[in-house]
Amino acid sequence: MILETIISTIDKSGNVNFAPFGIKKNKNFILISPYIPSKTLNNLTSTKSATVNYTNDAVFFVNSILGKKNFKKKKCKKIKGFFLDGCLAYDEVVVEEIKNDKIRPTFKCKIVESVSNKRFEGLNRAQFSLIEACILATRINFLDTKKLMEELSFLSKPVEKTGGQTEKKLWKKIEKFVSDGIKKKKN
Repeated sequence: MILETIISTIDKSGNVNFAPFGIKKNKNFILISPYIPSKTLNNLTSTKSATVNYTNDAVFFVNSILGKKNFKKKKCKKIKGFFLDGCLAYDEVVVEEIKNDKIRPTFKCKIVESVSNKRFEGLNRAQFSLIEACILATRINFLDTKKLMEELSFLSKPVEKTGGQTEKKLWKKIEKFVSDGIKKKKN
């Protein structure tokens, strides 16, 4: 099973990068498979650590896709790194093994600290539609435009039915991002 998270890594200078990321979790290990090239890949390779942030707040996902990643953060307990202030929970991990691949190497990471910050209040379909839309938005260049638009149309319905003002504003931002991306793809 793939869990949608926000991964935070740091580079050798201590600069933080937040990235929406689907991970696989197996007991005390987390598998992270970043695409080549990416900041997450570079940072994992150089620092051998990351923080896996668990959140159901779609704001983190949408703003990450839009490049607005200046999130409030706090220092981790066991690794040199940061977690999202406002996340439900997080795992601090260290890289134990790397399986090389030409497209997506896999980092097998051991969990060295797990922290729960907030009580989970339940699911909202609008938030998860936004997260799925963010995933689609990162794949504009290799998805069929017609199929992409059909999926976005389908995902818009839960946002309209169950979303609050925040989710509806975020949806407009994702729609614009996708529309701009499709225009660039055509040129």
